[in-house]
Amino acid sequence: MEAKVSVLGVDTELTSVEGNLVTLAVAGQPVTVPVGETGSVQGLNLTVQEVTQDKVVVRLATGL
Repeated sequence: MEAKVSVLGVDTELTSVEGNLVTLAVAGQPVTVPVGETGSVQGLNLTVQEVTQDKVVVRLATGL
């Protein structure tokens, strides 16, 4: 899977999915978040909501 998005000027890229662990690069910084959990990097809160064979759903929030 490959996906890229820019949120509020911060580039976010899906780099890997291994089981229930999703790894993203946020402004070049890697963060690994389990499904159903939230991680933080570069001022963004990343919640992995769903992982299927066809899609990965990640919610990004600034915390403001």
